[in-house]
Amino acid sequence: MNPKKLARLIYPAFRFGATDPARALELVELGVGGFCFYGGKAAEVYDASRMLRSASETRLLIASDYENGAGQWVSGATELPSNMAIGASGSEVLARRKGEITALEAGALGVDWIFAPVVDLGSKASNPIVNVRAFGADPNLVSALAGAYLSGVSSQGALSCLKHFPGHGGTETDSHLVLPSLAKNLQALEEADLKPFAALARQADSIMAGHLMLPELDPASPASLSKEILTGLLRKKMKYGGLILTDALEMKAVSADPQAGVKAFLAGADILLVPDDPFALLESLVRASNDGLITAAAVELALARQELMARKLSAFRSDPPPFETARCPEHLAFNAEAAPGCLAWAFGGDKFILKPGETIGYYEPLASRRDWKGSAFADELSRLGARVEPYQPGCGMRLAAGCFSKPRAGSGSINLAAEEKAALASAIAGAADSAVLAFGSPFVLNGLRPTAGLCAFCSLEEFQKAAARALFGAPARGTMPVSLEIPS
Repeated sequence: MNPKKLARLIYPAFRFGATDPARALELVELGVGGFCFYGGKAAEVYDASRMLRSASETRLLIASDYENGAGQWVSGATELPSNMAIGASGSEVLARRKGEITALEAGALGVDWIFAPVVDLGSKASNPIVNVRAFGADPNLVSALAGAYLSGVSSQGALSCLKHFPGHGGTETDSHLVLPSLAKNLQALEEADLKPFAALARQADSIMAGHLMLPELDPASPASLSKEILTGLLRKKMKYGGLILTDALEMKAVSADPQAGVKAFLAGADILLVPDDPFALLESLVRASNDGLITAAAVELALARQELMARKLSAFRSDPPPFETARCPEHLAFNAEAAPGCLAWAFGGDKFILKPGETIGYYEPLASRRDWKGSAFADELSRLGARVEPYQPGCGMRLAAGCFSKPRAGSGSINLAAEEKAALASAIAGAADSAVLAFGSPFVLNGLRPTAGLCAFCSLEEFQKAAARALFGAPARGTMPVSLEIPS
């Protein structure tokens, strides 16, 4: 078999500031099907996508994890609210607009394929990698909002991806570090985790397989390498005929297995994403082909699914959005417009109201003033008439505490460390009354006893300002999309 056909199954990483462009061009010459971009400035992303495409004999697909807009990764593009913020709003209009803006800015940068939306459920507080990436814990809410997001993405000419099949929300470890395991049988999965995939599979352009063990379905292999799960469950039982790709093969959940890429293809994956060494992976695929494990028919079917993806782009290819679309005023305005509908009081919204002239102590657990992440929040409190000072316990001061915990790949943890939680609990105990602002994970409120808890689900400047206004009585119209454990 022509090695270039096998190479098209591989999508290496392109990390701005780390990947040598000459090496990337070697991979294009090798015949890879596309790249997954990480980071970069807007102009760099635009130039790199054009350079790589111009060197390729086939239509090169450029992808990236723009879950919260291109600005999540790209300097000079717009970062958008987290999925859980949109989940709190319950608004399909906001979800669709998030998809539209993401697609428009991706197209302006030369990125075809958005690895979003996440349709994992936000069902476990201790999950270190899903959390605010989920729309919420209710599979019906997730399906409705992810469907609206998909409509927005496709309306502006970008490709989409549901992830991480068959559902990563119930795990407690980060697959960037270890292989998680989920003790659910098929019936339990069908009642919750699989619902968004079943509802949206025909609407999405692709599905990403997660690196997680489901011993009830396959005791030997993680989902991304499992023929029982990818072919048996997704293709046959759920009748999915579209493109399947792996999560990044460099992740430690599977990277120790030198045959992970070959196993994933044999299991039913069409694209092998971000291997540690794409050259070595190609050698493995060639050996497997020569040994008769990988058949020409299977490769042709996988390539046909890639071709279908490229054809979906053709209607938009002649007129991509102008480069100036990235971080344009209209897109920046979306965050301020969305924020009041996304903020949600977890409890106590009527018990903590500020008035102009009052003194409020601001605090972030174990952070010095120069390291505060909530400067936009504190500045807006001041603009509204509060006297904002660093919090001092035990002197009758009211407390506003900001928490900025969010998923970080490879960190292995989320929410507050034990010492941070203890410091925050002590601060709350020493205050006249208190509000804890969750500018990220809402689960930081679990086990705490402040007067009030307000969740913004992200730390965008516009959301910080909206949270400050909410303390002065402005509406926070969202509802909690997940359940918390609040002491009575």
